[in-house]
Amino acid sequence: MKYTIYSLQNILTYKKIKSTRDQTKAQDAGRENPCSPPPCQPDFSLCGKMEDDFDPYSLPPEVTTQPHALIGMLGLDTSNKATHKAVWEAFALNRRTDRTPLHFCHLNNDFQMPPMKQKRQSYEWYIPKGILKSNWIPKYLYHVPALVVLFYDLDWNDSSWTEKKNEVAGQVQSLKTVLGGRNSRVALVLIQSGISVPGEDTGAAEKAATLCTACDLPAKHLFVLPHSDVHLLGYTVRLENALSEIAWNFYQGEAKGVRAHRDFLNKTNHTLLFVRHQFKLGFLNEMRNDAQAAIKHYAQCYHHLLELRSTDTNLHEIRIVAAIVNYKICRLDFTLNLPRDAIAQFRRHIDLFRQRTGPKELIFEHYAWLSRQYQIFGDVFEEAVRTGLPAVQTQHPGFYYQQAAQYAVLRRKTALQVCKEVAAPVSDLLEGWSKLEFYGQRPWRPGKHSLEPPEQQREMEGIKEVQYHEVKEVNHSDFIIPLFSSAISQFKKYRCPRIKRHLMVQMAEEYHQANDSSKALTLLNHVMWDYRSEKWWSLLQSASVLGLKCAFNTAAITEYFGLALEYMGKRLSTTDEEKKRVHNNLLRLLNGVTPEPEPGTSSEILTAATEAWSTLLGAQVSPITVDMTALVPCLEVRASFQKSQYHVDQEVSVSVKIRNTYSCTVFLSSLSVGVSSMSHLDRLVEANPDKLVLPPGQVIEVSLHFVPHVEDVGKKLKVVDVRTQLGAPGSTVVVWLHWSGSGNEGVTMHAASAPAFPEFSVLCRDEFDTAPPLVETEILPRQPLLTVEVSYDTTALVWEWLPVKIHLTNTEASMVSDITINFGLHSSSHSNLEHATQVCSASGLQSDKLGSQVTGFTCGNLGIGEATFLVFYVKSLTSSERAYTLKIEYSVSLQLGGTVVCCPCTYEKTIQTQARIPFQVSVETQSLKFEKLARVANGESFLVVPRIKCTSHVPITLTNSSLSLAGEVYQIGTDAASHVVNTELCEGEMGVDCFCIAVDDKVVANSAVTLGQYVLYWKRSEADSVAVSVSVGLPSVVVEHWGVWVECEVAPQGTVRTPLPLAYSISNHGSHTAELALSMQVSDAFMFAGHKEVRLRVLPGCSERITYTLYPLLAGNVHLPKLSLSVESHSPGQPTSVDPLLARILPTHIYIMPQSKESDQRISLLGNNFSTLVIG
Repeated sequence: MKYTIYSLQNILTYKKIKSTRDQTKAQDAGRENPCSPPPCQPDFSLCGKMEDDFDPYSLPPEVTTQPHALIGMLGLDTSNKATHKAVWEAFALNRRTDRTPLHFCHLNNDFQMPPMKQKRQSYEWYIPKGILKSNWIPKYLYHVPALVVLFYDLDWNDSSWTEKKNEVAGQVQSLKTVLGGRNSRVALVLIQSGISVPGEDTGAAEKAATLCTACDLPAKHLFVLPHSDVHLLGYTVRLENALSEIAWNFYQGEAKGVRAHRDFLNKTNHTLLFVRHQFKLGFLNEMRNDAQAAIKHYAQCYHHLLELRSTDTNLHEIRIVAAIVNYKICRLDFTLNLPRDAIAQFRRHIDLFRQRTGPKELIFEHYAWLSRQYQIFGDVFEEAVRTGLPAVQTQHPGFYYQQAAQYAVLRRKTALQVCKEVAAPVSDLLEGWSKLEFYGQRPWRPGKHSLEPPEQQREMEGIKEVQYHEVKEVNHSDFIIPLFSSAISQFKKYRCPRIKRHLMVQMAEEYHQANDSSKALTLLNHVMWDYRSEKWWSLLQSASVLGLKCAFNTAAITEYFGLALEYMGKRLSTTDEEKKRVHNNLLRLLNGVTPEPEPGTSSEILTAATEAWSTLLGAQVSPITVDMTALVPCLEVRASFQKSQYHVDQEVSVSVKIRNTYSCTVFLSSLSVGVSSMSHLDRLVEANPDKLVLPPGQVIEVSLHFVPHVEDVGKKLKVVDVRTQLGAPGSTVVVWLHWSGSGNEGVTMHAASAPAFPEFSVLCRDEFDTAPPLVETEILPRQPLLTVEVSYDTTALVWEWLPVKIHLTNTEASMVSDITINFGLHSSSHSNLEHATQVCSASGLQSDKLGSQVTGFTCGNLGIGEATFLVFYVKSLTSSERAYTLKIEYSVSLQLGGTVVCCPCTYEKTIQTQARIPFQVSVETQSLKFEKLARVANGESFLVVPRIKCTSHVPITLTNSSLSLAGEVYQIGTDAASHVVNTELCEGEMGVDCFCIAVDDKVVANSAVTLGQYVLYWKRSEADSVAVSVSVGLPSVVVEHWGVWVECEVAPQGTVRTPLPLAYSISNHGSHTAELALSMQVSDAFMFAGHKEVRLRVLPGCSERITYTLYPLLAGNVHLPKLSLSVESHSPGQPTSVDPLLARILPTHIYIMPQSKESDQRISLLGNNFSTLVIG
């Protein structure tokens, strides 16, 4: 049989660290590739076992394969027909998880089914030879398809329909013959180019029925697959859903056949068959995708397995089968999202078999089996997490990988104990170990499940051969290291750093034992950094011992120096003899001599390590640099600036303190410090060895000095690094000890004798541990000697230009050049103040583009003793406190370090001002009678009255005022002037202005009109103040439209008992005739001659004049007779009464003088004056 198998789901894979991996992982990873062996192979080698990688304690690869219904596809010529290739790829490639889980295999025309064994008629005398046959699972996974689908290109309207129908029928009959007595189903799929189906036309339906009859197939087993590039995938998905139902019926029939044997079994002779049959039922239900039923049968199988009597002879077979069944149950529980059930089953499984150790000679097999159980469950758990199962920090796969690694280590330990004197076997009793008929049986007694060994001597020889295989052919590190790696990755994922570091140390020990010290050293370097930061000195000590061994084994001279110096420090509580031994090794290396081996080094490793050291030291060794920053060595270094700030004309001092915590004197050849100054590139060096002798337990201090450059002004200089050369001058090997930053920053962070509480720090009385180093210093400009005087008023007025007067006097010893002034709002001010503050020089007062800063203002040079005067102006648009910064930069010539340089100097000063509002302006609209009004008529004259109340702390002068009116408003009179010109106001005083204006006749009635703005010009009363203007918005009024226009003509005053003429001129400005009713009320103060009541008809655009002669009776400010005017109701567009308007615009009183004996000629001159009021 030749075919290719494609899997729907990814098969469980194990993580790999090395290329050599255990057999289960290698085969599972291989099954992830959808391409199976070439079709030319006659057997199903995909499921074959590899003898070289066989692990007798793990699960067979076919057990870990996810079982799905196997469907064979016949008749697809993928090599020659593109249509067939597209159909095959639609079924087999790029299958999503939402599609029906199926396995598809491509069958050739000459494939053959496995031969069927003869059916047993009775089980009465049948004695089973084992529990589970090793070929039964592969048979259903790869050999026996549940359904064979025959594909054939045939359209319903094909011209040679009859001939092709007969050909198809012949192929179906041949296929049934190949299937033999198997219950595998057969289905026929017609690949058609059209999209017609039998149900759409009668002819196609008849042909379909005829074809089913000729092929002897049920109608449900005939399908049509239209080939379309666009819809092929959709047709394929629907077709495979139908095929899956047929395939699942096959497995259901197989399960019924297994259940039929139940009545022939008995508990006496067939206990193994109870286990086998329940396993078969569970597996067949898995194949038909029924997980619930599968778990039920697997659980019953496990129960029957526990009822078996176990001895040392058959225990291995029982626990291998138990492992298979337990794996199935746990995996299905995870699939059904029942993680607690899976964990409970696994714990029960381990508890039941943990005490069944088997024969003492093979105790390592028990630990190997336990290790595999934990590893397999960890893999299943991890696969479930990848598919969406949530895990927590206290329950995740890492714990199971960790336990698997521990049992693997115990396996090696017990194997070395029980197999010490094992000899090479004479015969090969383990031959065929991977190809036994039953799972878990011994290769020297295959097919024999008994309580006692059939041949005791052969049993002992087989046990010895297993022991020899365990110690000579099994590389335990290849099992242990990947388990540690998997556990570390899981604990890292779930944020368990301490357990992760513990496992990394164990993994490093395993690498060291596997003679791979370089990888062990890499792991230890990562772990020891954490141990130092968390002050785990005991753990660091054990890691350092292992690290020194690894560094010696690999001739890693840099790492050896670093670990040795740390080993010699006081943090590690090793003996003085051990520290002295390590120190002597360092001295040997400095002299170019191979160091003494570390304790416990084997002879094989010693030979290779000595040869590596000799080769390394025999050549010219380049200078070695050891990074000491993260270490806690015996040499602790602190580099610190003496002060946090230096001026550019001062010498900078760097103090380097070195403490030796080793019990002997340490010698250094030189010391250098790097500073982050771009202009000072040379290192600060101390090359006198006499100053670098480090007595035990003492601190020496070395001071280094340098003069900063002008380019460093305004920068912060840092200590970049500290370097010392280890050993006396003239050493063969040059070793530089390098500290990044200010030195060994870990001294404070890692020191156990420097507690975190300041109270204890005082008790320590060790300045080296407690005093924080100054790791950076700032280079400031030279202190300025320029005399600067600033005068200003601390209380500013809003909107004014406040002068800030600056007087500069050169008191330097040389000429001051390049004077640049920056003046403006302080950088820390709120952003809102930047838009409400304006700053300018005297020349920028008239500019429209002003900001809150004046930068780069230059004023030339100043000779010795010379002075200059400057003025800046600031304007505050809001009343709040402001801070301004005055920065003056200039240059002077100085002598620094024996060289004359141009040194920059900077003078800075901050001034504070509090802005307050100088005055408050309120504006009212009044009638000509000085009454408030909010509504005016078209063309009516009214008053705008601004009132200015002074709130300034200093006198202010109102220089002028004006109106900026809107377009529909105009001012009455061309010679109208301000009434507050040159008016001085003090705090609390008020000034009143007045203007007469009117609204244009064209304004729409009943609309609000904004009048415009009132512009006020003002300044401080001081002589040198700058006048500024402030605009205040005028109120709005509502414009009314009246059709009647009334003018009153009357003298401004009269005399008692002297006739007084009074005239009313009534005009009609509307578009309709106005019919009016006029009446004059009687007054006690007057007698009058004229109409008391009269009706008028005024045409549009015309006017009527009504005259009266008044005869005053009383003197004083007397009330005039009241005029009433009403509009007839039938007049369209007119109000019925205009009395409200008349009350607002007509004069109500007049002043009557008493009668004098002599006539006053001046009174008669006033008779021509009259007032005119307009109604619009």
